[in-house]
Amino acid sequence: MTDHRDPADVRLAELFGAWRAEIDEVPLPSLVDPMHAVDVVIEAKRNGGRVHPPPDGACTRPPGNARDEAV
Repeated sequence: MTDHRDPADVRLAELFGAWRAEIDEVPLPSLVDPMHAVDVVIEAKRNGGRVHPPPDGACTRPPGNARDEAV
């Protein structure tokens, strides 16, 4: 059976396969410590949704129900 695929597609698939194999060889360390992340979420829930209050004067949320109207 002959291969009727475009040679450029075949070469691109080979390049991507080699690149993926190269990437998979190097282990990626965890970006987030899961235990610390769980602790942060639990503390945030205890404190009404924030771990730390925003700095004075920070307007990080729209007033009232503007969040609902912005959608």
